[in-house]
Amino acid sequence: MHNRYPDVNDDFYRIHYLKQDRAQSRKVIRIFMFASMPLAYVDFSFLGASREFFGLLLLRSGLLAYSWWLLRKNSSVNAPQELEHRMVGWSAAVLLMQFLSNASLPRDYFGHYLLDAWVCMIYFISVPVALRALRPAMLGYLIASFSLLVYKSIPTSAYVVSIVTILFVSAYTGHMISSYLHRYRRKILSADVELDRQESTDPATGVANRREFMRVSENELQRHARFGKSLSMLILDLDHFKQIQETYGPHAGDVVLVEVTKRMKRATRSYDCMARYGTEEFSLLLPEANADDAAKVAQRILATVAAMPVAMAGKEIKISAAVGVSTMQAGDTQDSMLDRASTALRKAKADMHSNDLSQKYMVA
Repeated sequence: MHNRYPDVNDDFYRIHYLKQDRAQSRKVIRIFMFASMPLAYVDFSFLGASREFFGLLLLRSGLLAYSWWLLRKNSSVNAPQELEHRMVGWSAAVLLMQFLSNASLPRDYFGHYLLDAWVCMIYFISVPVALRALRPAMLGYLIASFSLLVYKSIPTSAYVVSIVTILFVSAYTGHMISSYLHRYRRKILSADVELDRQESTDPATGVANRREFMRVSENELQRHARFGKSLSMLILDLDHFKQIQETYGPHAGDVVLVEVTKRMKRATRSYDCMARYGTEEFSLLLPEANADDAAKVAQRILATVAAMPVAMAGKEIKISAAVGVSTMQAGDTQDSMLDRASTALRKAKADMHSNDLSQKYMVA
């Protein structure tokens, strides 16, 4: 059985693998720099100390200097778009240099097409850039290489067919291998992201679970204490939840939890952290909220939760809740705030039959 995960978007994918792609780009540039001298020697072996050779040597020297500059710059690039722009420009320059070298060789020499076949394949695999950005330069290189066959002294038409086939198949193979590698990396990242989400998310309601709430609240507590800002914590407990499950079945309990989650989201701010804290308990972290703010949020939540019954199999299930609230004090810890909120919740639950919403929450 195969698990299917939603794929991460392209921006997240590129940012996540930026460090690896940056290292890969520097490795590719180094390999090219090491290969520059042997390639220059090949030019010399065919052209000798001619004007064509010194022209190619000047171009190779300029490209080598550009590669050295890019090698240093890519070590600190922090934006995937910037890395892609630089590598696309550099790889296009390398392909152009290779074509000019091929064009300067004797008309009856075809050995460079073996190197071209390797370049066409390794180009897509080695350059850490999205394939869509690499295709135009390779397409131009293939067209130029095919056009060069018109200049060559071709013994038979079979040479043309063989060269065109080899170059096309090499480029296509490299493209397919690179495409597979990109999909494989994306699937691995998507699976990791989904597993992380499942570890931090309650499966029934889709909000954070208790573990994630503890992690977020600890970080927020330290941050608010450092900057001297207010922070409040809220614990909500549904009334008669076990009775609802016994009367209407476990599925009804899940329906109630999901509906309560939706109503709580409508009554809170987008940056408040809500989690399922227990079976019928929800916890809420209120950044930059003092006691008065927390009291208003508690009242709003209670009113929204109890606003109307939950429809279930043609029946209406009335729901209500109680809330305990605590606000950060000097020297507070995560546990002390939770303890005070739980104590306030128990006091609020003591009067379960009250219709006054002001009696259904307590602030510690």
